[in-house]
Amino acid sequence: MSRHRALLLTHIRQALGGTATQSAAELALHAVLRAIADGLTEDAEVKLAGFGTFRLKDVASRRVLLPHNGQSLQLPPRKVLRFRAPTQNAKLR
Repeated sequence: MSRHRALLLTHIRQALGGTATQSAAELALHAVLRAIADGLTEDAEVKLAGFGTFRLKDVASRRVLLPHNGQSLQLPPRKVLRFRAPTQNAKLR
């Protein structure tokens, strides 16, 4: 488990009153992340009021040059995840 995830789980436990177990905090975190992932799958956008918006963006195929041998490579089109914080949190960016 990464330090960031452990810190997030600690904050979740405190928000749940400090009496929640580590496993309950992990379940809560997993439920939120799964809900965001499912929402992106269904709608390609998830808005969390006061936090921000997660959005899937289509990126067109493109040609890149490999620096070590000079060959060009065609990258296929793909979707990338974008996050945008609300404007009142612009100073936090």
